[in-house]
Amino acid sequence: MHYEPPEWGTLSHIEQARQALPQQVIAPPLRQLDGVGLMCESLQVTGAYKIRAICHLMNLHAKGLGEKGLALASSGNFAVALAWAGRHYGVPVTAVMMRRSHPWKVERVKAWGGQVVFSGDSTEERTAALHDLKEQGIHIVDHLTDPQVLVGHATLGLDLAPARPRQVIIPASTGGLLVATSLALKQIDPLIRIVGVQPKGANALVDSLRNGELCRLETVVTECDALTANRPGDLPWQLAPQWVDDMVEVSEDDVRDTVRYLVEEAKLVVEPGGAAGLAAYRSGQIPHQENTWVVLSGGNMAPERLAQWLL
Repeated sequence: MHYEPPEWGTLSHIEQARQALPQQVIAPPLRQLDGVGLMCESLQVTGAYKIRAICHLMNLHAKGLGEKGLALASSGNFAVALAWAGRHYGVPVTAVMMRRSHPWKVERVKAWGGQVVFSGDSTEERTAALHDLKEQGIHIVDHLTDPQVLVGHATLGLDLAPARPRQVIIPASTGGLLVATSLALKQIDPLIRIVGVQPKGANALVDSLRNGELCRLETVVTECDALTANRPGDLPWQLAPQWVDDMVEVSEDDVRDTVRYLVEEAKLVVEPGGAAGLAAYRSGQIPHQENTWVVLSGGNMAPERLAQWLL
């Protein structure tokens, strides 16, 4: 099968973005554990893959942002990455975060010097808060529609490609990382199988693909606080039917068990959302296949919360 990327998402565009990332954004360790590969994005400088996209956006826009700076909406990890990048590039930044965002992630944003504005928990409420900031002269990033966000995410796929994966499992919220990773990898090898994973209580992309139309959840209930989107992103949703091979749901119990497993067996701290892909694979919901790789997308878990999960 031949995959035709959008004009903005060719391999050359993604490679240019990767080459321009600051040295602090690493090609993370690729480890093997019990026969499955682990891509440890949890070891990025801000603890999650989001640093790739925000640094790409800063490379594109930082010089023209002025004193008002840049803002985006995030449940946590994108906000933390934004704050780090704001300090690194010398740009004022504002994160629109949900009232239910984990306090530990909120404090990490503030520690890096980012401003925090709270909104309601739905995607629509966060988008409205962003547009209020736009009226104040702040440059906003809409990660649901901006193709350059996906270009930044897609650099992860290029860093995974040398492992020659046959199957890649990726946690999904709005679907940006999932689609972007596939965008990179399937241009290199169209036969790579790409599988997305969502918690059962936050399965908007699963429902959308199942029903053939964009679905919005009225309620989101999950301990995977990095995977709480109540609807897919507009741009990821447009691309997902072509670029994603399968989607599965994972239980909260399986996620908890996998967070403990990663600490005990791999000595890795991975937050619930970051462990969702491996949890689905370990629970047998995804076929075992030679050279399967799982993206551990984030490791931002409060120490006291991790301690409770390990008991």
